[in-house]
Amino acid sequence: MERSHSTGSGRLFNRVKSLIIPCLVVLLILSVLPVRGAGGEVKTVSKIALGSCANEDREQPIWEPIVDQAPDLFLFLGDNVYADTEDMEEMQAAYDKLAAKPGYQQLLKTCPVLAVWDDHDYGVNDGGAEYPMRDSSEAIFHRFFDTPADADSRKRPGIYDVRYFKGPKDEVLQIIQLDTRYFRSRPLKLPERGPHGPYGKNTSPEATVLGAAQWEWLEAVLKAPADIRIVMSSYQFLPQDHHWELWENFPNERIRFLKLLKSCGTGPVLFVSGDRHMGEIMELKTSDPNSPGFPVYEMTSSGLSMAGGGMKGEPNRHRVSPTNFQSRNFGIIEINWKTKEVLLELRDIDGKVVDHYTINLSAT
Repeated sequence: MERSHSTGSGRLFNRVKSLIIPCLVVLLILSVLPVRGAGGEVKTVSKIALGSCANEDREQPIWEPIVDQAPDLFLFLGDNVYADTEDMEEMQAAYDKLAAKPGYQQLLKTCPVLAVWDDHDYGVNDGGAEYPMRDSSEAIFHRFFDTPADADSRKRPGIYDVRYFKGPKDEVLQIIQLDTRYFRSRPLKLPERGPHGPYGKNTSPEATVLGAAQWEWLEAVLKAPADIRIVMSSYQFLPQDHHWELWENFPNERIRFLKLLKSCGTGPVLFVSGDRHMGEIMELKTSDPNSPGFPVYEMTSSGLSMAGGGMKGEPNRHRVSPTNFQSRNFGIIEINWKTKEVLLELRDIDGKVVDHYTINLSAT
């Protein structure tokens, strides 16, 4: 009898879940947000700037060329400050220093900012779910980035969220903000740190990057229709050949994400990431054994004030850039809504293009 009761409960849960997820998808579609100009006019999101790793104790002249690009949106990809503390007064002081940067203030006058966190603004180097001040740190994050009071990310643990923006003919741009810290298991340390990093692969079935609740939410989000999808992940998703922090530290989770893209039929997706103190552009080809059946792209842009990470020419089987760019940089995503072509650019501290790649993110 006890076994029968458990089976019945499981069936009831699955039926309720099957009703809830479609309703959530409808709510997500209805939350398409217009970007408005200074005069209140609705603007099309066609140019997006992005970057990461902005040490508040260093000069940040790179904001000027970013503002000169006149982006419609800026994606802050983590290590937005370098706090590394359990003292929330110190955490707040780090954000206050960023807020005082004239260039950052000018950016805020130019366009909205969407952010995710990485380890140093989360509070501990290479940290995850074990960090004891994660809830207090999250509260400061939401205040600084002015997360809307009714945003789902303010009502649950973790900063993950999704935003929708319009194209010129009501096309839908979906931007997924992942939380790769709050729920993440500990990575597996190598016996000896090699030239390409200190971590191996944690293949434990219990190991997670996103946590159960965020995975369930992500499935619903990926089922929502969108013309273009961009996924913000603080650290790299596609690379498999270095041993710094990346999704491949948890290979089962990386494969799970790719399978989810396939089962949801998303079509091509663009990941944007930071963390590495360098820049590069990547593509997971459809010939890859773990391909979802369509291309998956990634642009890493890091850092705004921190650069020189890894090694020049570091191995990366998915890189389509000539090499990894070792100097300070920011990224530009330029969308041609008519053709669905998307131009990816890496630019240096002077705003000069150092790498570019054109992709197609049509979801149909």
